[in-house]
Amino acid sequence: MPFFVSRERGFVLQLNERALIWIGPFGMDLIFSIYYLAAPLILIGLKANPVELGLVGTITSAVHMGMAHITGRLSDRFGRRRLLISAPLLFAASCLLMASAQEIKFILALSVINGLCMTLYWPPFQAWVADQQTGPGLARNIGDFNMSWTAANLTGPILSGFLYSLYPRLPFFVAATLALALFLLIFTCVRDRTPPAAEGPKQIEVKGDASQLNFLYATWVANFASWFVIGNARYQFPKLAHELNTSAQWIGLLLGCVGFAMFSGFFILRRSELWHFNKRHLLGAQFLALAATLLISWANSPGLFALAFILLGTSCSVTYYSSLYYAVHLLKAKGKGSGLHESILGSGAVLGPILGGIAAQYIGLRAPYLLCFGVLLLAMAVEWVLLAFRGHPPSFK
Repeated sequence: MPFFVSRERGFVLQLNERALIWIGPFGMDLIFSIYYLAAPLILIGLKANPVELGLVGTITSAVHMGMAHITGRLSDRFGRRRLLISAPLLFAASCLLMASAQEIKFILALSVINGLCMTLYWPPFQAWVADQQTGPGLARNIGDFNMSWTAANLTGPILSGFLYSLYPRLPFFVAATLALALFLLIFTCVRDRTPPAAEGPKQIEVKGDASQLNFLYATWVANFASWFVIGNARYQFPKLAHELNTSAQWIGLLLGCVGFAMFSGFFILRRSELWHFNKRHLLGAQFLALAATLLISWANSPGLFALAFILLGTSCSVTYYSSLYYAVHLLKAKGKGSGLHESILGSGAVLGPILGGIAAQYIGLRAPYLLCFGVLLLAMAVEWVLLAFRGHPPSFK
């Protein structure tokens, strides 16, 4: 299929669906990752403490977590496009306001808007990707989607660190420009693939036996733990790196290692089915995250930090891909499934930064990563129990 297709009348070019699966996630996560490296650096300049740094991520993730399952269901009922076009427009406004922000409380208030943008965008877009796809087509589309947003997760922090070094407010002007471009792209090109349902089902229908559904629940637990750690890396690590006299550009490069590892992991997982319903792959990936948290808790050199973030990104690629793939593969209402996936990872992103911030404030800047180590161990124990359980899993109302 061609990368571009034109309308039958007029001169407006439209991207085909395959291209949108790449560009849509890349655009939103590029904006997000530019903003959320620069925002903690601005807060550090305003003398924010670790708890306030954690709140920037926690507030955004709390709104995302609390509403993702709602927006997923709304997209099942009313269509994906209506929600998708509003998110980048709101994010552009938030970026422009951030470019002139001078108070910590105002920056925290903007996190509410950003959380709303996330919840309006990700569950409907994930469901749009999964619409009318099954088997290899579904796995391929999810693989393309995952590689797209992680490519932005690699690029965004590096670009943000460079822009911040030129002028601290420049990342927000660039992010606002990109958000407006994404709005125009979605408004012009995205169409709902299937007519919205007149009324959403009262209960999620499932496709799969008990053992397969237990894998879904286990991957949700694993994904919660992964984003608990990722939240600490995004919002607490800049403070630790700053205390170690690391420049903004180097902080961006180090956090970009997470995106590089996730992109590489998704590339491999997209081409293999060996990990499907395989508990050794799931638990083995989380051992990498355990090693990463221990490394961050004592390392001082950029090389060791880079290794830790590569291990963390590799682990997260397995848990995220598994969680999303099983959700849209096993649950018939794909909007609800993607919404639950986003809510659960969002809960990890909520608790991670704030609990890590409290640990950093009252124990030390290395304490968040020992906390992450404990959370990972607990999550792996719960997963082991779930994967050993052969009964009928609960249904979701």
